[in-house]
Amino acid sequence: MNKKIIVIIGLSLISFIGCSSSELMLSSATESKIVVDGNHEDWNGKFKYFEDKQAAIGFQNDEDNLYLCLVSSNKSSVMKMMTLGLTVWFEPANDEQIIGLQYPKKMDANNLKDLMGKNRNKNNNSDFEVTINTMMQNQGEFLLVDEDDEILYASPIGSNDGYEIKVNAVGQQFVYEAKIPIGNNSQAQMPINIFPGEKFRIEFETGEFDMEEMKKNGNMQSAGMGQGGGGGMQGGGQGMRGNMQSGGRGGSSRMGIERFRLDVEVKLAK
Repeated sequence: MNKKIIVIIGLSLISFIGCSSSELMLSSATESKIVVDGNHEDWNGKFKYFEDKQAAIGFQNDEDNLYLCLVSSNKSSVMKMMTLGLTVWFEPANDEQIIGLQYPKKMDANNLKDLMGKNRNKNNNSDFEVTINTMMQNQGEFLLVDEDDEILYASPIGSNDGYEIKVNAVGQQFVYEAKIPIGNNSQAQMPINIFPGEKFRIEFETGEFDMEEMKKNGNMQSAGMGQGGGGGMQGGGQGMRGNMQSGGRGGSSRMGIERFRLDVEVKLAK
């Protein structure tokens, strides 16, 4: 386990280490305005840590918005999120439509090739923060999709539609922070149909590997993460939604072919 993630958020996670993803997480009522800036330091005390994934997640909400933060120090998992795309699935307890928020979207082989050599710091060394920032340069849009991957809504990042999403690298950690309009949020174009006081399931899921594309584009060269695949790796689309089950173990030292999955049940604060 990366020592840095323990230093920054470990004290707030002691009571949660070893908990499985099947346990219920409680969203905290927001105590002050949350700025979605991709910095997780103001989330201390709000996280639950999943040791097998080397990732932590936290939730806060008010009447109109859900705030969530995912932090990972596992470079293999992070590379999957960045290259294969990440979908956050929302499954309301009232059997309403399941919605997936896709961001970052999967990268194609040409974009990956264009990144080569652009992930160096001033000392010409491969750098985690530079890599993440470089890979995010062409991620200007998010999607809302249904279970069949059909697009329900598409919007530029930063538009005035109620959604705020920021992906960042802080030290050697990947940070995904988002503000999601919920319930009867009248200011949002398409709020997720979950309400304060209710339970819902949420799953973080990457796209799948396309083995044929991997063979076509060559071997899996590093894209500057220090480990894992990159150059010849192509996402096979976000694909059909999984069965809301955690798949595989994060934390391998090399890029594995299994997609990253982490799901939990959440109860919103009233």
